[in-house]
Amino acid sequence: MRRILVVEDDIAIRNNIMALLRLEGYEADAAGDGQEALDYLRSHVYALVISDVMMPRMDGYALLRQLRTQPATAQLPVILLTALADKQDQRQGMNLGADDYLAKPFQREDLLNAIETRLGRSAQQQVEAQRLQAEAHRLRYLDQLTGLGSRMALLEALSGQGGLCETPGQLVLVLVLGVDHFSRINDSLGYQAGDAALRECGQRLEQTLGDMGRAFRLVGPNFAVVAQVGEPAAAQLLATCLQEAWLQPMTVLGEEMFIPVSIGYCLFPADASDAQQLLGRAEVALHQAQGMGGSQVLGYTAQMNAEASERLRLSNDLYRALERNEFELHYQPQISLCDGRLTGFEALLRWHHPRLGRVSPLRFIPLAEENGQIISIGCWVLAEACQRLASWQHVAPGVRIAVNLSARQFAAANLLHSIEAALDFSGLPPTLLEIEITEGTAMVDAERTVGTLLQLKSLGVKLALDDFGTGYSSLAYLKRFPLDVLKVDQSFVRNILTSAGDRAITQAVISLASSFGMSVIAEGVEREEQKQLLQQMGCDAYQGYLFSPPLSAQDVAEHLPDWMTARVTT
Repeated sequence: MRRILVVEDDIAIRNNIMALLRLEGYEADAAGDGQEALDYLRSHVYALVISDVMMPRMDGYALLRQLRTQPATAQLPVILLTALADKQDQRQGMNLGADDYLAKPFQREDLLNAIETRLGRSAQQQVEAQRLQAEAHRLRYLDQLTGLGSRMALLEALSGQGGLCETPGQLVLVLVLGVDHFSRINDSLGYQAGDAALRECGQRLEQTLGDMGRAFRLVGPNFAVVAQVGEPAAAQLLATCLQEAWLQPMTVLGEEMFIPVSIGYCLFPADASDAQQLLGRAEVALHQAQGMGGSQVLGYTAQMNAEASERLRLSNDLYRALERNEFELHYQPQISLCDGRLTGFEALLRWHHPRLGRVSPLRFIPLAEENGQIISIGCWVLAEACQRLASWQHVAPGVRIAVNLSARQFAAANLLHSIEAALDFSGLPPTLLEIEITEGTAMVDAERTVGTLLQLKSLGVKLALDDFGTGYSSLAYLKRFPLDVLKVDQSFVRNILTSAGDRAITQAVISLASSFGMSVIAEGVEREEQKQLLQQMGCDAYQGYLFSPPLSAQDVAEHLPDWMTARVTT
């Protein structure tokens, strides 16, 4: 565009400029002052403004101020004309945002060169602005790692023309796919491998989909698919097809890798009323699927939304639970199978919620892991358990206390400090504190586990491996772990009388522990026959409802004198 607005109150000069511009092929309009120029600018679009400085009603400076404050004209090139040659006058114009300054009288070539220079720069700026706009669009709508569409692109695809328009006999399906335990790839192989794995997942997704749908990448290890299906059963079928494709080995940086995935999905209009709700509810279904252990496919249900809302409320409530003294420790006795003596307690966390009453640890511990509160809660548990056992030492000398560490707490940088602080503050001898981790926690990063356990051992505390036999511990690593105790999971003890397999596993654990110089505690003992069989197998101790359920500190204090003065005969 080569249309120019000339603002000049001197008619002779104005006419000369207008004639010159038209001879050079420019379109031009003329205004007698700044006020008239604003009227032109409201109704026309110009590539450049040439304005005198000294004019009645509104001078060139006032006009320039107006132009620079309006979004539509903020970048419009302006050349100021003045009969004043003072540098201060020129500086004022430049400070207000003028692009060039010509002193009267000026030569024809000076004006034309100034015009061409400003229009050329303006054209370059427009090209650069278009490039930046295109780049911003690309960054907003294209995932840079996988080349798939972004979350914004997905929402626009759903909200745009034809997205959620009802097609006779068709449902709009959104599936959200999440790589299970993706952090393990980053932790074990590095972020480069993690990125490569995500690229491979994106390619696998597109290859499997073909023309059945369109793939997108959301955040982190989560992907999405938009498709149209004729019935709800087809949604489950497509999700299962995608999951099976992901379970086939992928090559990541030259290594064969199996990458499990969970999938949640939602249908429009059956389950959602708009694009945001459709995607959000598919994500709720994914969260539920991964909460079931992973490698699951779940369709959204209204109950999930209620559960997600309750999870959010519980997660928020956890932030205040400590300061409101809502937590309490219960203690389950551990009894020697050799002579019936009380040997220790396992400290078990309980949450008394002001609205819900007692909340199961199976429900709130995973939430505390997710939101990070497990670190501060775990520190409180350590301190409380040590103080409580220290207060019982005059009645029950030598009795130990076992405290469970969550995976996140075990990996925390301040773990040793929190244990040392709990021991120092309570005065409890380190040998009376037993730290328990689960087999699953130990094997997340076995090499790191060895180092952490050695550091804990240097403090003088005892170390126990909980839920042994339920995971995939390598015997080589088990031998390297400086453990004192193996705990047989209650899932084996429960069926020890009726299942030859569970009985054989229990015997193998006891024999293995004995060969490594460790003692064995069986959990969940509820029947006398179970206790007797464990005794015959050579198990060292047991805990369970046969002797006592977990008790409050007050109840334990009442029973301690009797437990310490008599052998247990039950």
